[in-house]
Amino acid sequence: MGSVELAVVGAGPAGLSAAITAARSGLRTALLDEYPRPGGQYLKGASEPDAAPPISAAERQGRTLLRQLAETDLELRTQTLVWGIERASEGWRLALHGPRGLDWLEARAVVVAAGARELVVPFPGWTLPGVMTLGAAQILAKAHGVLPGRRVLLAGSGPLLLAAAAELTRRGARVTAVLEAVPLSRWLRHAPAIWGNWDRLGEGRHYLAELWRSGTPYRPGWTVAEALGGDELEAVIVARLDRRGHPIPSSREQVPADSLCMGFGFIPNVELTQLAGCAHVFDPARGGWVPGVDERLETSLPGLFVAGEAAGVAGAAAAMLEGHIAGMAAAYRLGRLPEGQLARELAARAGRRRRLGRFAAMLNTLFAPAPGLDALITDDTPICRCEEVSAGEVRAAIRGGATELDALKTWMRVGQGACQGRTFGPLLARLVAVETGRPVGQAGCFGVRPPLKPIPLGDLAQEGAS
Repeated sequence: MGSVELAVVGAGPAGLSAAITAARSGLRTALLDEYPRPGGQYLKGASEPDAAPPISAAERQGRTLLRQLAETDLELRTQTLVWGIERASEGWRLALHGPRGLDWLEARAVVVAAGARELVVPFPGWTLPGVMTLGAAQILAKAHGVLPGRRVLLAGSGPLLLAAAAELTRRGARVTAVLEAVPLSRWLRHAPAIWGNWDRLGEGRHYLAELWRSGTPYRPGWTVAEALGGDELEAVIVARLDRRGHPIPSSREQVPADSLCMGFGFIPNVELTQLAGCAHVFDPARGGWVPGVDERLETSLPGLFVAGEAAGVAGAAAAMLEGHIAGMAAAYRLGRLPEGQLARELAARAGRRRRLGRFAAMLNTLFAPAPGLDALITDDTPICRCEEVSAGEVRAAIRGGATELDALKTWMRVGQGACQGRTFGPLLARLVAVETGRPVGQAGCFGVRPPLKPIPLGDLAQEGAS
């Protein structure tokens, strides 16, 4: 079992910033990530020779962090999954699985920078081969140089739609259209939150200009109503949405497509903080369930910090700022940074934190899936793909009294498959809200237990035998 002063879980923008800041403050630091290279989804492929030039200050800062990582004295462990966490005598003990098999790491403090995952809204045909998330399409293109299809349709809501469309178009894909579920009329209500976030606004203009130059139609107020095909995707039914987000039947059109890329924003990855036992709150303006933190990003448990999207979906710029603050706060807690210096650093960054937080709350509110989209989910639409449970079965269980996620899990095994409910947990909560008329947060969230993600049973058996 190894030991460090600080363990940072996740090597995306927040984790990179936290680990570099802490290491430069004198902490013996380990940076852990389950993927082969640091950088997370945001910086995936940024160091490749064919990488496009950065278009925003956040992307430039992220690439600078990747360069600084090579110059910083810290322990980087890639392809290493953190599947468990527990209290130790002097801090925390992390359960790892990596190239060396099972391993354990003790740390006096931990920064969780586990990022976020995409939110999807089901519809008939969403399980057809050829239907994928926007992030999956980006991974194919950035990491492997593979386009998701010949005729690609993008749909959903939020800034990632534009970024993914520009990325795929730049790499030679034929993007037939980009369907943004939020109509332009709703954007004007949130205009004040843009003030001071000109870089983010410029990034959006850049992506729109790329779409315009490529001739890609951008259709606000539209979404996918159904995916058609036999063994694979062949066409998509699209529809205009009314003011409450309900598809308008008379507007339905059939569009040929062999690839459909969907995404409705992000959900914080909080399984590790749940397992640790810290307090969480449901905050739609931050993406859903998030750990409660103070201004230093420390949770209700001393020595456990959270930064980046795992603390609330706010984008790469906010993630790097929070990572820096969490790294400094960890250095302060472990006696490597004077309290006065930490206070000055927090005060110097307070204004920017407020601006970025206000902008993030606006995006999360503006681009949240409209309630009317749930009308697309027919009773025979699969909800839990792992356990092959349909929406009709879920609705019947809710009407029978299972009105919380863990109750549904006991009733019909949803959440007991390989994904452990990561993909469809929020979808179940939305169904509960529709059926009961209660707020989404009252449906709760799935309880967690180790291992947080699948690990080889052989390695567990070998560990137990030793």
